[in-house]
Amino acid sequence: MTIPQKGAAAALLSYLWWGSMPLYWKTLLSVSSFEILGHRVVWSAVFTLALIILTGQGGKTVAFAAKNRQKTLWLFLGGYLITLNWGLYIWAVNAGRILETSLGYYINPLVSMLFGMLFFGERLRRAQKLAIAVAAAGVCIQIITIREIPLVSLGLALSFGLYGAMKKAISIEPAVALVIETLSVAPAALAYLCWLQHTGAAHFPYALTTDLLLAGTGVMTSVPLLLFAYAAQRIKLTTIGFIQYVSPTMTFLIGTFIYHEPLSIYRIITFACIWSALAVYSADTLIEAGRERRTQEYI
Repeated sequence: MTIPQKGAAAALLSYLWWGSMPLYWKTLLSVSSFEILGHRVVWSAVFTLALIILTGQGGKTVAFAAKNRQKTLWLFLGGYLITLNWGLYIWAVNAGRILETSLGYYINPLVSMLFGMLFFGERLRRAQKLAIAVAAAGVCIQIITIREIPLVSLGLALSFGLYGAMKKAISIEPAVALVIETLSVAPAALAYLCWLQHTGAAHFPYALTTDLLLAGTGVMTSVPLLLFAYAAQRIKLTTIGFIQYVSPTMTFLIGTFIYHEPLSIYRIITFACIWSALAVYSADTLIEAGRERRTQEYI
């Protein structure tokens, strides 16, 4: 395999991994969503810290934190931001709202475009503005018809979009950033788990299978992030942009055909608007990439 092919394979695997995550969280229905979140943070910190030590990047991590205090503080903030995203996702999946999570991650690329314009001065082309307008119309249709704001979908899209914007602003190796982020939240998560245990709200350890699944949340969280980081350095962002739709599509199919979540006509209309917006966005991306390639060949 060529380097771009390896990168594309890693990206595809990471999004297949993320797309199948509802199946994993559903195996932990006997544990509360926020306790699962606590375990996810703690075991992710353990996994990433072990990875940093085994790969000899411990010194680099300490040196970065010592020399770049402001960036480290931003990474601390990013740790809590992605934890919010994780918590909302786990809760939504186990509350039978998988389709809402799918909608959120379909919206996310469009939110990222909007944040690029607001925070980094990126200029949006007409097609990109149209895509955002169509997506916004889809959300408005759901608000008007169902009289319900899709808080889960918007919360996931906004929290991950903000996290992505923060990552763009800070140049750092993915593994180093991940260990700082998870370690920043781990003390609070561990304290919360201890409080649950003390009050009798949790009874860890559970059955062996449940304990192994809880410990496995660290691997389930960290591995796809590392695969994605590997891919991002080896393939174009336009390629990643198309592959990323694998995850919400899988989630949509899982929610619809495995867990049989209700799909009303109004929700179908909302999804249709989002899919139309993504079609406009994808077509514009392809056209622009082709135009840039022809310009480079001419030069």
